[in-house]
Amino acid sequence: MKNKLTALSFMLLSILSCNSKDDEPGNPTADSGTASFALITRPQNSNGMSFSAYMQKLESPDFTGTLDNSKAYEISASHSGGVYEFKKAVYVNDYQNKSITRWTLSNGNAGEKKGSIAVPELGFQGNIAFKDENTAYIGGSGKIVIFNPTTMTKTGVIDWTSMSRVGQVTNFPTAGAKIQADGVTEIIINGNYMYAALYYMNDFNTFTPATTTCDILVIDLTKVNNSSSDNSNALVKIITDTRGSFTGAWNTGGGVYYMNKTETGDIYVLCHNVFGGARNVIGKPACMLRIKNGATEFDKDYYFNLEAASQGNGNPVTNFEYYGNGKFLATVLDPSKLDPGNPYSYNTDAIFRWWSFDLNAKTATKVDDDYTIGGKVARCYFANGFAYVPFANKTSNYINKINLSNLSKTKTVTTTGMSHILKLN
Repeated sequence: MKNKLTALSFMLLSILSCNSKDDEPGNPTADSGTASFALITRPQNSNGMSFSAYMQKLESPDFTGTLDNSKAYEISASHSGGVYEFKKAVYVNDYQNKSITRWTLSNGNAGEKKGSIAVPELGFQGNIAFKDENTAYIGGSGKIVIFNPTTMTKTGVIDWTSMSRVGQVTNFPTAGAKIQADGVTEIIINGNYMYAALYYMNDFNTFTPATTTCDILVIDLTKVNNSSSDNSNALVKIITDTRGSFTGAWNTGGGVYYMNKTETGDIYVLCHNVFGGARNVIGKPACMLRIKNGATEFDKDYYFNLEAASQGNGNPVTNFEYYGNGKFLATVLDPSKLDPGNPYSYNTDAIFRWWSFDLNAKTATKVDDDYTIGGKVARCYFANGFAYVPFANKTSNYINKINLSNLSKTKTVTTTGMSHILKLN
């Protein structure tokens, strides 16, 4: 039986060492300096429910061929969560083991663990938000932990329990239903404000939502003392928009984000309605909302129906891989591919296809006909007008290099386990 960690679409990563052969593709001999690119791979374990995670140097995102994990470093043997890069380091956010670990990868493909913190007080931790080399945030139930991402030490807490809605009756998804748990799924920082996406659950085991709205906690960072264990005086308010459902990636897709800031400083929020397979009961399409630069309210003049622009209403849209000038890639679910005998099909099966969206024109174009497991692997790398897009199905894992101007594609690396590329240097 699938447990609650499998019920949601999420990712996982980890790192320990295998061996390093110095004369094969993607594995140079020099040990000095940081590797330019890391290839993250996540093969499924023999129990069929958990995943291992590996990291190895990738000489170039254009490397073509097959890379197994024989020269990779295992960063976790049984893991769920997201993997992020920041200041030439790799951070493994493992909600299954309630920890965060920091790793480095040398130019000679030597991986080294550089510290870790335990965050059991968060319950179910969300995405990491990095402010600078001394400050990062990660949220959960009732708290946002402040830590130093360089020294990997916890320094303080933002306590938001005074704004928790646990126990409130919402009458969703059924009459009399109430909020059984709430948590911060994702954080974005813009100027002096932190915006923390909230998810209210009726059933923690299935991640069934208890609300149908988009809710974000706003925090004034000028009032946050990084060494304080309270900081409740920094809480501003919770803003709500009824046009969209919940947002926040919660470590899905290997470490994607559902809130992104554009070149204008505006924040765009993807309300995705997929957690718990809730699209039909929510009855709202996946959409994009906006918070203007410096604002602490949703922009009522902006709304983008992502489903109508792509495959049609009733086809949920997940992931939000922004690549500039108002453009982003996202995965669109094809309901005809759902397995009626598998209640977790939306998470475990290759039923998504990649599309490109335009925030300004409010249009969409299908990028690739290949189906992929969109909830588990979605972290893209963008460079020089190309997207390096991960694909996974029941039999293969690979990355396609897609020309963003004409959508032509070339298969690059084929991997053992679901994969994505991180630029470190």
